[in-house]
Amino acid sequence: MKEPVDHILRPRLPWRAEQPLTECGYNAVSVKTLTRDQFEARLKEYGQQRTGLVTCMTCMTTAHRWPTWEEDPRLALQREIEWESVHWNAYHKQVVEYAKDRERRLLDELLAVEALIAAHPEEFAKFIQDRDTKRQWLERKAKVSQPKAKPDRGGGPKWRPV
Repeated sequence: MKEPVDHILRPRLPWRAEQPLTECGYNAVSVKTLTRDQFEARLKEYGQQRTGLVTCMTCMTTAHRWPTWEEDPRLALQREIEWESVHWNAYHKQVVEYAKDRERRLLDELLAVEALIAAHPEEFAKFIQDRDTKRQWLERKAKVSQPKAKPDRGGGPKWRPV
């Protein structure tokens, strides 16, 4: 008989506080779960094949395919967009039970973001400007701290008298 496998917790968008899901979509309260850090430690210790014996393969491939919000907010948001789009299209009209409450959630959240930005345009513009200023400063700092290369003077072996 096959033993139940461990699932990997799906990272949440920072503003969401709902019940956690696994990478494969299960309610994380009802199954045994690992954090991504625990999964990476297991993978490092056991290797890919042995980890696959005790960990949900769908969770494993999904965790490798999608970064967290901290790693890249754009791709974390893209994941939610694709997930909601797939579950909303005609092929998936019989939306899975765990997805029914999330069918259009991201759409509502994006409309809320639009409304908040419209209500606070100066604050939004200042935040964007501050991020850009910091990025430019870090780029200048990186250029200054790079060691200067010695000029190429023709290279090749040195001439030695015989």
